[in-house]
Amino acid sequence: MRSDSKPPTILLVEDDALVGLDLGEALAQAGYRLAGPVATLAEATAQIGRSTPDFAVVDVRLKDGLSTELACELRRRGVPFLVHSACRRDSFLCPELREAPWLAKPAWAPDVVAAVQDLGRMGAHP
Repeated sequence: MRSDSKPPTILLVEDDALVGLDLGEALAQAGYRLAGPVATLAEATAQIGRSTPDFAVVDVRLKDGLSTELACELRRRGVPFLVHSACRRDSFLCPELREAPWLAKPAWAPDVVAAVQDLGRMGAHP
């Protein structure tokens, strides 16, 4: 994580409430500030409009559609993100989703935290 006093903020985009709570708790315990979990594209877009996060963890299929436009917006803003999804990494997905670091569900919460930490260490941008 960063050496300054403000912990990085993670936007957690997850429509499964239990998964969102589990990941949110793990990320908070690892020292991140949490924006979310949010369950819809509309909520995620509104959250980004209020404040650009340092990182994001994004599910592909949400209650109101695929997160393709969200991935494009995160990339446009320079926000490194990780895809955490049960979807396959198929050609129908936009390049922003296909090319991002990817963890298939179900993933153990500590593995998701480690992947987010890797984003920070590498300064990874999908």
